[in-house]
Amino acid sequence: MKLHTTTQLLLLLFSALPELVSAARCDRDNCLRALAATPTKAASFCATYTNPPNTATPIPIIPTYASVCANSPARVSSACSCVITSTSTPTPTCVPTPVIKGSIRNGNFENYPPPGQGVFNIQPPWYFNSLNSQNAYYDYKTVPAGPGYGGTVAAFILVGQPPNALPGAFLPLKQPIAYCNGTTYAFSLYARQLPPYSQSCRLSFFTDFEGTIASFETPAFTDQFQKFGPVTRKPFRDNGVVNEKGEYEDLLSVQVQCTGIVGQPVVDTLFEVDSVVVEPVSG
Repeated sequence: MKLHTTTQLLLLLFSALPELVSAARCDRDNCLRALAATPTKAASFCATYTNPPNTATPIPIIPTYASVCANSPARVSSACSCVITSTSTPTPTCVPTPVIKGSIRNGNFENYPPPGQGVFNIQPPWYFNSLNSQNAYYDYKTVPAGPGYGGTVAAFILVGQPPNALPGAFLPLKQPIAYCNGTTYAFSLYARQLPPYSQSCRLSFFTDFEGTIASFETPAFTDQFQKFGPVTRKPFRDNGVVNEKGEYEDLLSVQVQCTGIVGQPVVDTLFEVDSVVVEPVSG
């Protein structure tokens, strides 16, 4: 009789083991992403949910923002174990420094082999995804130095488009960036559009989290380099990836988009960009 009871207890423990292991493991799935999107609320919810561990089915009360957890105690407990671990670790104090400037993150485009090699000359950390580009490609050129620009510059070659043919020629030059949350940053660059001016163009700063930071449009461009900006933005967020310096990670795009102008011939446009700067505003 005693042996039979012991056997039953062991079988019960082994049958519950997969659920217990799953609940203890930190699975990086959509349930975790839903909680991580609102870390302050998630930390408060998880503190009550996992103390004591909640294994009831269905889950008694779960926030609407965690509905993707599919009413699974194991998935919620797993996600909460990640949230509690991450929130219990002190976030490093973020010290604002230039994000892109001069040789920092290759903002001056000087770290390149000889120009004229076409799109394969793009050097890290800059890149572009041809699937996200239309009727355009990228190279770089050397130009005489001027105040604040010169040497090697990024060249956006935009194929001629009919008037009002959206989205027209479009090319985003990208790189990953990191910044201190709640710090004001200034965005600026030098740019010019070479004749013939048969296309109406827009030059923009864009990040995945903040969206459009600033846009500059025809007729602002000439065949001489001009400084556009600085335009300031103070990113503030409570979710996303934080690196070991306490910085939030994002993706910056310098975008050029052009369409044809009524009455103008359909010919290519060359846009040149240099001295991209993203830096904290002092004071």
